[in-house]
Amino acid sequence: MAKLANALKRLSGKKSGKIEKKWVFEAKAPILSSPIAADIDQRGNPAIVFGTKSGEIYMLGEDAQVKWVYNIKEEMSPEQMLFMDEESMKSIYGTPKLIDINKDNRKEVVFGSDIGKLYALDSNGKLLWDFQARDAIRTSPLVEDINNDFRFEIIFGSRDKFLYVTDNEGKLIWKFEAESGIESSAAVLKDRKNNIQIIFGSNDGIIYSLNEHGDLLWKFKTKGKITAQPVIGDLYGNGNLYIIVGSYDNNLYVLDSKGSLEWQFAAKGRIVSAVCLADINKDNKLEILFGSCDNNVYALNPKGNKIWSYETDFWIVSTPIVMDLDDDGRLEVVVGSYDKSLYILDAQGSFLLNYMPGVSGATQQLGQNVDIITSEPGQFCGKKLWQFKTDGMVVGSTYLDSQKKKNIVLGIKSGKLDDIIYNPES
Repeated sequence: MAKLANALKRLSGKKSGKIEKKWVFEAKAPILSSPIAADIDQRGNPAIVFGTKSGEIYMLGEDAQVKWVYNIKEEMSPEQMLFMDEESMKSIYGTPKLIDINKDNRKEVVFGSDIGKLYALDSNGKLLWDFQARDAIRTSPLVEDINNDFRFEIIFGSRDKFLYVTDNEGKLIWKFEAESGIESSAAVLKDRKNNIQIIFGSNDGIIYSLNEHGDLLWKFKTKGKITAQPVIGDLYGNGNLYIIVGSYDNNLYVLDSKGSLEWQFAAKGRIVSAVCLADINKDNKLEILFGSCDNNVYALNPKGNKIWSYETDFWIVSTPIVMDLDDDGRLEVVVGSYDKSLYILDAQGSFLLNYMPGVSGATQQLGQNVDIITSEPGQFCGKKLWQFKTDGMVVGSTYLDSQKKKNIVLGIKSGKLDDIIYNPES
């Protein structure tokens, strides 16, 4: 009977259970970017790491206990102080990277700050090294082996116009000067022949491609600033890689590996963060999900056609997460909004039948009976499953699977972390 009841629930589209808060953590300053969660060692000990506007990096355990806090303590010269805001000069805008850069079987924390330094901390919060750029570092560092020396390189941009590549001890390997400041984190495209491209955007709207030595391969011009990290994916499942990145000109661009435009999609607001790629309808192709400052989260097919969109009450500046939150075999889209809410959406959306004479309004298919954004009948629409009200604007989210619970950790701009779980018993 239980299996039959669950099957009927899936057919009807109904969702049992409840979204609730497991814990909240209050930092001492606003949070400007998404937290990150991962196991920090081979024993599977999880940790959550995030930075603040006042220059602290926190590492928390899975139950919000503080493992350590690192404070940026840089002394500024009077000349430097003339050009920097004392209250925000240590701000951490990029999501920290949590990765084992020196192969000691424990993950290090690598991050940049507005003071213009990149820092590497060990797993206990002790400074290993730092690297000085000429202006603020608002990108998240990319850690990859780009020259096949079996060691990681660290790639990051700065508002001083340079893209930097250092070794895993913070020593400069090379740098590339762009035409404007860089606030877009880099991505690496590695093709079937093992050729490397380093892809990133810049503040004047140019998308750059460099080889592993820092030589320019190509560039593509958009009409707006790019802060989103490019995402690389085999959209069509044919082995060809594409570059997907949004711009402040309201467009999402898809380029092939040679920098030619495949297609673009026009939203009605800026796209400030990376897209999420996932096969949401089991067609063996990747769909594209992203948020926009037109208040919408979008789902597009690989050819750039809209599958569905869902409108919130304010900007969406964080990257959506696609997951099976309630283990029912169906994917959900998890996304936070500046309207102070977390939304859980059905990844496949909801289909509205065409208008039929004698039937008032649009008729829904069986099971699509939850909060629906209106649209012309005969189209897919975003379908809300749950909404959770938070204490502030959601700037980012991460996912942690621990203690047999799927935790969604939200970064709240006011300076809080919320840990949200699905409770099937409610």
